[in-house]
Amino acid sequence: MSEQPPPAWIHWPIRVLAVVFVLPFRLLWELVRLTGRFLARYVGRPLARLWHYAVAVPAAFLWRYLVAVPAAFLWRYLVAVPAGWLWQRALRPALEWLARWLIVVPAQWLWRHRRQLLLPFALVLHYLLVVPVVWLWTVTAPVWRGAWWVLAGLGRGIAAVLDAGWRGAGWLLRRLYRWVLRPAGLAIAWCWRWTVVPVWRAVAAAGRWVHASILHPAAEAARAFLVGVGMRR
Repeated sequence: MSEQPPPAWIHWPIRVLAVVFVLPFRLLWELVRLTGRFLARYVGRPLARLWHYAVAVPAAFLWRYLVAVPAAFLWRYLVAVPAGWLWQRALRPALEWLARWLIVVPAQWLWRHRRQLLLPFALVLHYLLVVPVVWLWTVTAPVWRGAWWVLAGLGRGIAAVLDAGWRGAGWLLRRLYRWVLRPAGLAIAWCWRWTVVPVWRAVAAAGRWVHASILHPAAEAARAFLVGVGMRR
């Protein structure tokens, strides 16, 4: 024999039990959703804005105007421009002149008179290469010493400027940590302690209360009811 369908009146208690089971979860979900919106709007967004305007923007400003821009300026006007001018005005013409009159012209002349100058080649080499090079070095030694003095002075100046910039940046970063980052961190910790943690504890307590006072008794009552009507053993 086929089983008899349950009586029609049983649907209303089942609906009541369904409401008893579903409604607390629905209310708990709405509470969690509203709590999340509240925290995102009144805690998360202010903390994100505080981080952006108190940490990210000052750090980017300090990096740009205390490190990147001064370093680029010093490199361009204390190293690149003087080195380019020195190469174009002094080193390159000197090297070209030396290459022409000490290598190319003597080599051409020696090639043309190679047969006649084979024996006294060493003497000619001495007077055409060694003596001019020594004389040129003797004459231009003050110029090289002056160039080295200028470059050493530029190096010391760059080192002094970079040291001062580094010390200034360190001083500003210490002040930034003391007056901005540390108070911001304390404010964030205070907000977390007195807003997020109490709300989370309240939500957890409400969940425990709903489970202990509503869901568990409702489940026990539904189980007893179903056992009483013979739908469950």
